[in-house]
Amino acid sequence: MDSRNRENFLIHVMNTGFERAATSFSKLIHKQVTISSAQSILIRHDDNFSCMSEEQGELYILVTQIIGEISGKSFLIFNQDETLEIFRAVGLNVDDTVLKEAFLLEMDNIMSASVISELSNALGLEIYGDVPQLTKIHSRDLQKFMDGEVNKDNPSSIIFSNTTFQFEKRGRAHPQFIWKMSNKIFELVPATKI
Repeated sequence: MDSRNRENFLIHVMNTGFERAATSFSKLIHKQVTISSAQSILIRHDDNFSCMSEEQGELYILVTQIIGEISGKSFLIFNQDETLEIFRAVGLNVDDTVLKEAFLLEMDNIMSASVISELSNALGLEIYGDVPQLTKIHSRDLQKFMDGEVNKDNPSSIIFSNTTFQFEKRGRAHPQFIWKMSNKIFELVPATKI
């Protein structure tokens, strides 16, 4: 039961990070952004991606390396429809590829930093996110991409997060967020927190 409590605590902390991300994103675009739903699932085996939702077409994957007292990576995945919905909500020209990619990188910066900061504060750890990297792939290559990104030498767990960000009352985005975290993170949850 102790391990389940530790897992639940970490997922709660991450969801608090998504709330913080929505607040930060609201300030960036000068429109209200809220979380209308959030679900996270912990997978103990780092090669099981069966929880990923089926995607179609071109995907944008933003990868942020987690650096510091624990290691890990975050993978923020947007499909084409979600990307267009975000740009409609904030009034960006979707034909400008450079601007679109820069904005997605900034979104990842906000979202990853918010969750990483919450983890850092809750666990008393010195961790931070590196500069995100953007990769565009076709959805049929997502499983292969993830298999290549997960290092089997380092014991880790995968946390799948599906969070819906609501933009005022007009639009929403529902990206997948996959977190590969060192198993060491569970050991670092103080007994007083569970």
